[in-house]
Amino acid sequence: MERFSKIKQELAHYDQEQVLAFWEELSEQEQHHLLDDIERVNLAEISIISRKLLSNHSPERNNIRGVPYDKLEDFTETQLHRYKERGLELIRRGRVAVVLLAGGQGTRLGHEGPKGTFDIGLPGHESLFELQAKALLKLCKKTGCRIPWYIMTSPANDWDTKDFFKKHGYFGFYPDDIMFFLQDTVPTLNSAGKLMLKTKSSLSRSPNGNGGVFPALKSSGALDDMEQRGVKWLFQYNVDNAMIKLADPVFVGYAEEKDSPIATKSASKRNPEEKVGVFCLIEGRPAVIEYSELTKEESGNPEMMNAHISIHLFKLDFVKAVADQPMPYHLASKAIPTLDERGEEVKPSEPNGYKLEQFYFDLFPEAESIAVLQVPREKEFAPVKNKSGEDSAETARAMILSNANQDQIRYRLGGEGL
Repeated sequence: MERFSKIKQELAHYDQEQVLAFWEELSEQEQHHLLDDIERVNLAEISIISRKLLSNHSPERNNIRGVPYDKLEDFTETQLHRYKERGLELIRRGRVAVVLLAGGQGTRLGHEGPKGTFDIGLPGHESLFELQAKALLKLCKKTGCRIPWYIMTSPANDWDTKDFFKKHGYFGFYPDDIMFFLQDTVPTLNSAGKLMLKTKSSLSRSPNGNGGVFPALKSSGALDDMEQRGVKWLFQYNVDNAMIKLADPVFVGYAEEKDSPIATKSASKRNPEEKVGVFCLIEGRPAVIEYSELTKEESGNPEMMNAHISIHLFKLDFVKAVADQPMPYHLASKAIPTLDERGEEVKPSEPNGYKLEQFYFDLFPEAESIAVLQVPREKEFAPVKNKSGEDSAETARAMILSNANQDQIRYRLGGEGL
């Protein structure tokens, strides 16, 4: 078979022939499936990533400093009112869309299914999806505008996510205002930089990280849809933030006034060791450094305490300009199901390989400026990442109920409250 010979030769060139270890055991259909899988892989790119993995090289960063930012708590009532009214007007005019990153599963939470379907234990037993849908519908009713909601899924949870929304009547949304789009997947590597098998006839693949959002928005037609709707700003967030203020009008007004390609919310780090990325300027350009890639000196730098909490507003023009830009891959050490040398399935409890992830914030240096608004963590950031302890359903639930009680008190005292 000419196709097989060509692929085998290319695999040999890049020292990746192990993926053909069970070739003789496969049916003709399975052989074609495996070859299809291999042809999807950019072996030259994988070779570069493999060398990076084995060299354990840390990139040098020069001229790094903290990013200028504003604090929400420092704004006067007049400023807050101005930002809010400006933001509400933009939303009324259909200039704001919402983008949700929801490609993850609830495995770490002990939950089967997409993370967005997880119930964090509130009295109403709403899932994360339902909490967010209710908040967005409330804003739609307040502004009289149908806000489009673009939801990124992964191959692992796409069907389940769509089915969940359908079974719940799209939580009151017009189905035409919700667009699901799929992020891409990339191969996994073992600790020696070799491609891993999922089965004898298929490669192990995983979602390509949050960096897949911009190219997926483009390839799915979502960017074209936004342009036709007259959208200017994309409000983007992660599904696991149980206290997200969706398309926050104050934030929208702030972004519009600052007029940078990117506006972002941040929070002060709890301590230098907190496992969270940080905002900074590198060579004068906006950047985020993921916590796993921070040096000890950078972690201890008092200027590097502005935590990246994955709440952004992007100008549509900026996203369109960078959607095709190449991004580096980052290596995430994970326990990855695979096959052993006998072809038997292995489900390790400890990391045995690497998932390759791209981060959308690697494109931040393409923007000439960034507007950073630091917000109180206890009001806006309650990530549900762990089954127990810090950043769990328990801590998120406590924050939500505490804020609800404070809102009730303000309401009774004549404030805006609820």
